[in-house]
Amino acid sequence: MSTQQRFLEPRGSGGWSWSHRRTDPEEPEPVHYQESDDYDAPVYVISVAADLSDLHPQTLRAYEREGLLAPARTEGGTRRYSRRDVDRLRFIRTLTQDEGLNLAGVRVVLDMGEKLEGARRRISELEEMVRVLAERIDQRPQTERFGMVKSPPGQVEVHPHLRRRTGQRSSRGGDAPPAEARRAVPD
Repeated sequence: MSTQQRFLEPRGSGGWSWSHRRTDPEEPEPVHYQESDDYDAPVYVISVAADLSDLHPQTLRAYEREGLLAPARTEGGTRRYSRRDVDRLRFIRTLTQDEGLNLAGVRVVLDMGEKLEGARRRISELEEMVRVLAERIDQRPQTERFGMVKSPPGQVEVHPHLRRRTGQRSSRGGDAPPAEARRAVPD
């Protein structure tokens, strides 16, 4: 079933006019953005963000109270939503309506997603560091490359506190003392 909706569109003479389009309520009209648009720019008032995310404005306010969303505010205190906020609202709607999660579950999913994104950023940083270090190594003369990292001399224990003996526990439940210390203790 399709319904007729009104849209505010620019007119050729520089003004705005209302147009009518038939849309299917089951499938919201896709929002098209230009690549030059800032994804995080707070540009939408609550009614527009609610329409774009197919939610009621009161629902957006409730999500903000629950800490699931933090829209920007103007000097007058009006909420302004970015495209990122609208996408987050759509994701929350999918989790609650399609997947059946409550708001506590949504919070867990969003927190895990933010942690995952942070880990991905850190991996990218580390990959860049590895790339830069590899370039530096490649720029060094061939004769100096193998002298950069020297292995420790033989019979040296690099991390003695990490070495564990298996099957030998002291009465305190910790690791057994080294063999030299055990021999020095009288029976």
